[in-house]
Amino acid sequence: MATLLYSIGAFAARRHFTVIVTWLLLAAAALGASIVLNGQMQQGVEIPGTESQTAIDMLDTRFPQAGGGSAKVIFEAPAGDDIDSYATQISAISQKLGAMPDVANAADPFASGNASQISADKSLAYVSVQYDVPQDSLSPDAEVNIQSIGDGAKQDGLTVSYSGLTAPKAASDLSQEAIGLGVAFVILAITFGSLLAAGMPLITALVAVGISIGGIGIFSAFVTISATAPVLAEMLSLAVGIDYALFIVSRHRAQLAAGMAPRESVALATATAGSAVVFAGLTVIIALLGLSVVGIPFLSVMGAGAAFGVVISIAVSVTLLPAILGLCGKRMIPRVRTPKSPKAPKAKTSKKPATRRPRRPRTEETSIRHRWVTMVTRRPLITVVATVLGLGLLAVPALGLKLTVPDAGYDAPGTQARVAYDLLAKGYGPGFNGPLLVTADISGTLKIEDALDALEKQFTGVADVAAVSKAIPNQALDMAIISLTPSSAPDSDATTTLVKSIRDREPAFEKANGFGYMVTGQTAVAIDISDRLSHALLPFALVVVGLCIVLLTMVFRSLAVPLTATLGFLLSVGASFGVVTAVFNWGWLADPLGVEKVGPVISFMPILVMAVLFGLAMDYQVFLVTRMREDYIKTGDAHRSVIDGFTASARVVTAASLIMFSVFASFVPGGGAVLQPLAGGLAVGVLIDAFLVRMTLIPALMALLGDRAWRLPRWLDRIVPNVDIEGETVHELLDARGWHPETGAATAGSAPDAADPSWAQPAPSIEARDLTVAGLSTIDLDTAVGDVLLLAGAPASARTELLATLVGRARPDSGHLTVLGHALPFDAHALRAQSELVLAQPAEPSTLGRYLTAQIAMDAPRGHRADRRGIAHRILPALLASVSDEAAGGAASGAKRVTDTTPLHELSTGQLLAVDAAVALSSGRPLIAVETGALEPRHASAFVVALAEAAERDVTLLIALESSTADRTGAAASEAPGRITHIVDLNLAVDDPARDLNGKVLA
Repeated sequence: MATLLYSIGAFAARRHFTVIVTWLLLAAAALGASIVLNGQMQQGVEIPGTESQTAIDMLDTRFPQAGGGSAKVIFEAPAGDDIDSYATQISAISQKLGAMPDVANAADPFASGNASQISADKSLAYVSVQYDVPQDSLSPDAEVNIQSIGDGAKQDGLTVSYSGLTAPKAASDLSQEAIGLGVAFVILAITFGSLLAAGMPLITALVAVGISIGGIGIFSAFVTISATAPVLAEMLSLAVGIDYALFIVSRHRAQLAAGMAPRESVALATATAGSAVVFAGLTVIIALLGLSVVGIPFLSVMGAGAAFGVVISIAVSVTLLPAILGLCGKRMIPRVRTPKSPKAPKAKTSKKPATRRPRRPRTEETSIRHRWVTMVTRRPLITVVATVLGLGLLAVPALGLKLTVPDAGYDAPGTQARVAYDLLAKGYGPGFNGPLLVTADISGTLKIEDALDALEKQFTGVADVAAVSKAIPNQALDMAIISLTPSSAPDSDATTTLVKSIRDREPAFEKANGFGYMVTGQTAVAIDISDRLSHALLPFALVVVGLCIVLLTMVFRSLAVPLTATLGFLLSVGASFGVVTAVFNWGWLADPLGVEKVGPVISFMPILVMAVLFGLAMDYQVFLVTRMREDYIKTGDAHRSVIDGFTASARVVTAASLIMFSVFASFVPGGGAVLQPLAGGLAVGVLIDAFLVRMTLIPALMALLGDRAWRLPRWLDRIVPNVDIEGETVHELLDARGWHPETGAATAGSAPDAADPSWAQPAPSIEARDLTVAGLSTIDLDTAVGDVLLLAGAPASARTELLATLVGRARPDSGHLTVLGHALPFDAHALRAQSELVLAQPAEPSTLGRYLTAQIAMDAPRGHRADRRGIAHRILPALLASVSDEAAGGAASGAKRVTDTTPLHELSTGQLLAVDAAVALSSGRPLIAVETGALEPRHASAFVVALAEAAERDVTLLIALESSTADRTGAAASEAPGRITHIVDLNLAVDDPARDLNGKVLA
């Protein structure tokens, strides 16, 4: 991960204009396509499998008339007047409404049988408009026509309101985002001390927000997306986009201050801080996608949309941000503040000279963060107990958290829907806005009238039921509906109890009458949603907590760190829910905070807060504890590492958490009753988690645990993958690429006349120091381009492992190794494209000609295959001759008997190796490695000489062979024109302290 991010950061810094323009074009395309497609967001919610949703689906199929849209035109008489005085006007309006297209009926409140549409105090009356098509199928002019007709009655003080109409789209209001960005800019400017550096996280975050919102808008044209999804995605993209950029920019500026070159610093910051950003972002993404565990489609889509925004923020942080940093170059170097020289004191006539206490210089040890962590770790047990008790006390109100699905009563005061909602509740009772619709499947009875009567009697006289309508059958007489008006408000506990009571009585009703019923309607849907979410909260929490433990165990190689992180997360969540309950359910500080609705909060608030807060909590945990672990590895002092690690990272975490808080908190004022609890819960949760948990509780726990905090059982250490979150592999990569062996005496035979000024040192092909592979002791190698390196002795498996390492197909155990200019093992992929490894292979069921064609076709372009085949045919006779018994006198008669039609199974092991060596040499690659252990000892020398003569002069040969043939083979190979031969006796390099050559090269 870290090495990949290093390459990405280096590319972005080098090609900054290309990367910047690409992202800007992508943002413009996303926003433009979103506007053109103009997808619609869904306002309602559906939960498959619940009783209320099953009843709705049945209504759509059997009773479509009942599933049609509806609206109410509400008339309010002036104070002191009776609504009966306006009967003529209202009846006329009712007739006009009934004549509208798609209107099945417009019930006149003054018609016979409709007296219930007039309020008891005679101040209100309403016309009920029933459409014969669903609400979302109405033409855009339908609702406009209703309002134009209804407004015709506005005279003589009569006021008209409307219920059930689609709310007009609110004008674009960017004040919330502007407030959050403004606060974030101030925090960044204070943190960096530079306006240029402060602006970069904001720029990248805005690009991420634009692409996220545009992408969700595009998807909304093809799939159903909740109207809340873009808001959540915008909130998260803005918050994490700023935070992630803050971490990378901070690391970059610190490296620049230490003297690192700008582009190198960008790449390294992307690899180190960027790795932490990717990991932290993945935790947020996984938690958001984990919302699908709940089994609620709209919530799954909302989580996916928010996760998409986080993905874009991560991608922008590790690509666009490095490009901008690369463009700025040295302008990002922090300014060093030099203290002003004191002015010479003026001469004074006073007898006592004025003295001033010198100011203590600012250092890390005098910083507030250092003093804070020193205080909380001085008595860690007291800190832990006090913090846990305090957060536990904050979490107590959460036990009474009330949830609901918001209706028009949660709209902002003064809006059309809210005015109508309040009027109806005032005139007809609080339960009027939340009627319950009972559906009954009467297809199994022929006594329709008896069935309808049974339905009406079942609910007449039930406690908390204010009114019961007549039971109405559909045209097919296989389904009936009846409407109940509760006495209590839709979001009250009494209504919830009523719905559960009615459902509990259903089995007895079915037993007595032969058919059952189901309860639906908006209120019942809201109750079912809240119930489903409440039951899903524990499984979701277990998934999130389990994920937390697994991920942090991988990162920190410790059990204590993930367990303490999990404890802190649960405390943060509980305290956040407690504050939300006190403010939004109970009304504490509701007026100062601008809370629009005191009462139950939106049902999916708890699960969304848990998902988002989990990711953010892990962000802070990683950034703080990573520095502690780095110091502990260096010093071994557990207590000191907590203090120093906290001091080094707390400044950035403080800024990040304050930015998160400001972004979330900016959505509370004016955010609406639906969004306010969600934004408030996230804001409070971030503040509590960052300052009370991560920067108070966690340091105290780490200090209390001491060395035990960094222990992992051996059995677990073996199975847990190692996640390079700190960029250790990048530092190893830079060290490997920057390594060059000390220049000493030239290798024997490599400089025939070093005093000759025309002679130049041959280019190195293989350089190794202290290399250990496959249990062998350390080996040093210095081989120039075109040399022959003979690796003699040791078991065949060890020789093969060493060959594979030298050609980039295996990893060395330790040491420095550079082959063809590639630092291994990091540049192994590049070396593999420049090398060939030839090992003895069993014969395939094919002929020689077909085998050559197939092997060459594997990696040769189509137009070059014929040339390579010709080279192989030219080289092969000499190689075959070298491994043939008939070649003792130098004749190649044995080789002449092998043709393209010769089956491979007729060839000896040596001949098969010769065929593969010919294929390798035909590739033209500059490094060829061959294991000759399968050859007869008498053939080894001739085969090596044949290889040396067949290979081009600039091809380096690595040949592993048995020790018994090493001296003879080395002497023979050294006679090859233009070749320098090196012999490494691996028998003396076996890992045995009593026989350790220390890997010296023999020439």
